[in-house]
Amino acid sequence: METGRIKRFLADGASGYAADTEEKKARREHRSLLDMLLMEDPHYAALYNRVAEKLDRAQQAVDAALIDIDERLEASEQNLQNMRDNAGELEDGTKVFRSSVDGSVYTEDGRRLSDEEAQNVDIPDDASSWEDYQRQKEERDLALRQREEIERYQREVLDPIKERMRDPDNVFTKDELEEIDKNIEASLPDTLTKDHQGFDPSISEVEANSSTSAAHDMVEETNLEVPEMNKAFKTASLDIPDLDSAPVPAPEQVVTRALS
Repeated sequence: METGRIKRFLADGASGYAADTEEKKARREHRSLLDMLLMEDPHYAALYNRVAEKLDRAQQAVDAALIDIDERLEASEQNLQNMRDNAGELEDGTKVFRSSVDGSVYTEDGRRLSDEEAQNVDIPDDASSWEDYQRQKEERDLALRQREEIERYQREVLDPIKERMRDPDNVFTKDELEEIDKNIEASLPDTLTKDHQGFDPSISEVEANSSTSAAHDMVEETNLEVPEMNKAFKTASLDIPDLDSAPVPAPEQVVTRALS
């Protein structure tokens, strides 16, 4: 096929492979464009692997952060409930708290009682202060905002990338992969930075050469026959900034070698 998505990766003069034998045509139909690019283009394979590894690290950070936030929310809600249970109460059941600063009395939603109203309120001596109650609410609200930010990052950044990477016939171009490589880190919520959740976007050579690379795992989910990616990577530099100096086969060479 010269039309469609594959044409983006071929030079204008690379249409001669259409005259292959029937056997080669059958092999080509079984092999996806992603298979060919990963096996025949070291630059593309290394970049794809880097993005897959970074995507995996970001997902791990998201999962860990959400677990941590859920635990904080559970603790905050329990603390708030304990504070309300031990607070003063108006005749209609509204909970009230006394300020430790000036002695004013506030309802739980922040309304300051008049002096006359406050005189008729009985607040236990061991009740939490208005300031303590506010701080606990702020901690709860912060956790809710952080969870919303992380879930948006998951929904708008990570999920679309993962879905596309699982489609072997709708592959990213090199330019798209380079943009994604930057965007995974640039779009991180503050909660997922190294200072908060230990997310380090850098990929060490040891991890990139591990026996179960993320790129191979990502392709393997499509149930295609994909060669061991480490063999394909052994001639490629995994330091992406230096890859421009590496010899990269022309598109027509990629297709010709992949189908021969």
